[in-house]
Amino acid sequence: MKNIITKIAAAATLSLGLFAASPALAGKGGSAGLIRSAIHSGSVDAITAEIERAESLMCEECVGLVTNLLEDNRYEVREVAAWWFAKRPGLKDMLAEQFTAELATGSTIKARNAADFLGRTKTYKALPTLRAAISRDVGADAKVAMVRAVKYMAHPDGSPVLVTAMADGSPVVRAAAVNAWRDIRGQNSAAVVVGLLADPDATVRAEAATVVGAMGEASARAQLETIVVSDTDAMARRNAAWALGKLGSAASRQALTTATADKSGLVRMVARASLASLK
Repeated sequence: MKNIITKIAAAATLSLGLFAASPALAGKGGSAGLIRSAIHSGSVDAITAEIERAESLMCEECVGLVTNLLEDNRYEVREVAAWWFAKRPGLKDMLAEQFTAELATGSTIKARNAADFLGRTKTYKALPTLRAAISRDVGADAKVAMVRAVKYMAHPDGSPVLVTAMADGSPVVRAAAVNAWRDIRGQNSAAVVVGLLADPDATVRAEAATVVGAMGEASARAQLETIVVSDTDAMARRNAAWALGKLGSAASRQALTTATADKSGLVRMVARASLASLK
């Protein structure tokens, strides 16, 4: 990362004359000193506020400070740093090239940071690398970041990343992939999600129920009816009850009626509301 900091700092220096000559591009009261102080405070809110205030500020020290934030352990900090670079296409492209390489070969942390940058800056050219990287032997943090990148870009070419992630060994990765599925532009089927209704992890089942219901996936009805009356997890049962209401089939009346006597008050309430919506 040190080499790329040097390169983009040099590029920023060449651009300073242009930025200084244009009052419209001046920072909104921001400065390198304020950014540095916010970083030293350790506060995510302070860092975010100062980076946002420096939205149009351009200075060599600013570039170095914000570049370092792209490797922060906190997602919110990495996100706002990437947002800052997205406002500077030339510098963003230089970083994107470096991060695409790290996504392909880097460790879990490097791949995580790379995916977050590429996603937040909507670097669509990185989608082929994301499709390959999701199958790499890296930790769940990196794979969740890859899924998050695809979700943020919302490009149809990211769908294969999510399909692969839905079969990952980590339930956190599977749940993130299911959650991201309906955010892809032009997505009109949740058939690939139906199998996750039988996932061993309750959070994945709950996410899957929400997605199939929201997308009107009629082929999920029988499994949703099973979940609403017999799943061990109340959140999965509640989401299944909601999903059955969205599907609106009269065939689900018996399952939803049974769910109105569920031990969870939330499940009972949702089941009653869904019953009222059936055809």
